[in-house]
This record gives sequence, C-alpha cells and structure tokens, in this order.
Amino acid sequence: MPNRIIKETICTSDTIDLLNAEEERLFYRLLVNADDFGRFDGRATVVLAACFPLRLHEISVDEVESWLQKLADVDLIRFYHVDGRRYLHFVTWDKHQRKRAKHS
Repeated sequence: MPNRIIKETICTSDTIDLLNAEEERLFYRLLVNADDFGRFDGRATVVLAACFPLRLHEISVDEVESWLQKLADVDLIRFYHVDGRRYLHFVTWDKHQRKRAKHS
C-alpha cells in the first residue's frame, strides 16, 4: 500500500471533531488500508481484521459496525454495493490524497 497524506488541518476539522476516539482511530486505520481510489471492503468483519489485527480479541464486530456507521453518518465515508457485497469509499479522497494508479 502506498503512503497516505494526513494534513495538519485534520486537527481542526469540524467533521473529525464529531467522532469519538475509537471512531477517529478507525478513520485513520482505514485511510492506510484503502486502495488508491479511497475504496475498501465495507464489511465490518473484514475492516476489523484489516484495521485491528492485534486486537481481534478486544474489539467486537458490532463495535466496528457502529464506528463505520458513525463515519458514514458524518459523511466521511459512503457505502455502496457490488454483487451484494458492501464496500466503502472516502468522500473527499480526491481532495486530500494523490493517486498513483491510473485505473481503479
């Protein structure tokens, strides 16, 4: 995975300020797991395994689902479905990240 850019303005983001600490932590971990187009598998079980591999015994799928829903509620991510499977994408990805890949 390529490196991601996190700008210092995130510290004063009104949207990020709507999140609790766990939701914000998930947001950052999703950033580093997303593909070059800001997309990732949206299933909570997959998100848990990818974003918190060393805490599988501490964090529940229900907690991750709740955190994902909050990210969607404040419009940081949006869900979409392909062939019945849920995926997510970051709403402002193009504004904050550079794409290395030319095609999705």
